[in-house]
Amino acid sequence: MARKKPGAIGLPLRRYNADSCRDRSMDQKIVALNETAVPAGDPARQQLADRLRDAITEGVYLPGDKLTERELCERFAASRPSMREAIRQLDGEGLLEVAPHRGPAVRAIDEAQFHELHEVRVALQKLAAACFATRGTPEQMDAFAVRIDEFEQALVSRDVPRIRATKHQLFEAFVAGARNEPLAAFIRKINARLGFLWASSMNHPNRPAESVDEFHRLLDAIRERDPEAAQAAIVLQNQRARAVGLHALELFQKRRRASS
Repeated sequence: MARKKPGAIGLPLRRYNADSCRDRSMDQKIVALNETAVPAGDPARQQLADRLRDAITEGVYLPGDKLTERELCERFAASRPSMREAIRQLDGEGLLEVAPHRGPAVRAIDEAQFHELHEVRVALQKLAAACFATRGTPEQMDAFAVRIDEFEQALVSRDVPRIRATKHQLFEAFVAGARNEPLAAFIRKINARLGFLWASSMNHPNRPAESVDEFHRLLDAIRERDPEAAQAAIVLQNQRARAVGLHALELFQKRRRASS
């Protein structure tokens, strides 16, 4: 399978400017997240936790933001007992921190923590890539290819909720191919901590198109059953993502300091 070159996604790289994938408003994000809302009164805890996690990783709530049960219950159409359970779960995952008498807040991340989390993510994703290359099925490889194409089409459309959904499905296809659920669970937790930086990276010039090219490199290596090449593709992808993510973190911290 011939690997696509950067920018070969229907639009040249230069057209992916800083506004190309930017969400138009915070309300648009909330609407997208609530499209899968469950009825108030007795929502499934896991589904509610997933939706709250999505809101954090997509930048609806940013590191350091203080949350209130009342506002969360209204926004997610949930009962207080269910919301408390969801908050407790995300506290255990490290996304939220609950201080006595102050309520929950999105856990902040500094530069040192960013580097530590990124190191762990690279190691875990390299293992997943090697597992996919050595024991993934042809059907799983085909499914991964389909998800890459869907992500590519979403980028061309500049539809932010669609980009978010297809990127999530692409990641799930990748970890499914590794055929190791504990490994997938660890990667999900790390990705959730760094998720808001990924959302920022989609606004970075050229980064969306580069990301597609990187996934094609990874797919090529997996189809060739070459675990070393698959791991090399992961390293390259994370080197670029790390630089963009660190820049986004620095900008975020500057805005926080300016507003405090």
